[in-house]
Amino acid sequence: MSVPRLYLSVNGCLCPSSEPDPAWGDVAKASISIDHGDGQASTHDVHWAPRLITALDSLLMQYGVELVWLTSWNELDATRQLLVPALHGLAGGRMLDVTTPPISPGKTDGETGLWKSQRIEEDQNVPAPFIWIDDADVQIHGEKVRSVTQETPSLLIPPHSEVGITVDDIALMRSWLEQLV
Repeated sequence: MSVPRLYLSVNGCLCPSSEPDPAWGDVAKASISIDHGDGQASTHDVHWAPRLITALDSLLMQYGVELVWLTSWNELDATRQLLVPALHGLAGGRMLDVTTPPISPGKTDGETGLWKSQRIEEDQNVPAPFIWIDDADVQIHGEKVRSVTQETPSLLIPPHSEVGITVDDIALMRSWLEQLV
């Protein structure tokens, strides 16, 4: 069987919009500045649960899961160059392109979140069991991805953006990965 993949988003998943699931305990915080060039920069205040990062690292190692970053943080390699060092975990990982195609006639800006599902579909041209964690796009585009990848085992998790990935989500992933073995 192929190496399972974890397609992982940052905002609302690793770094929730409020405080992480209280079951994780301590919360870490950082301000991360991204230089976009031409004098343009942005600063992101993020917080996360260090125990969540440890739990994800453990899952990746124990089950030989390939980490695939599927996040807008991939722009300018900010995920691996700026965020991962602050997290003290989840090093490496492959990044999927964040370039979004132009909006097609008749579509609205709200449908542009489709880029993540399109990247998964492209990546699954070489099928492998996968977990997709995204606080918004799993709910919006998850069924489309499932229909395109129906022959491939998959687990789709839409965390609540306010708390991110929970202890129960990790337990669900562990149980699902056990079934693959």
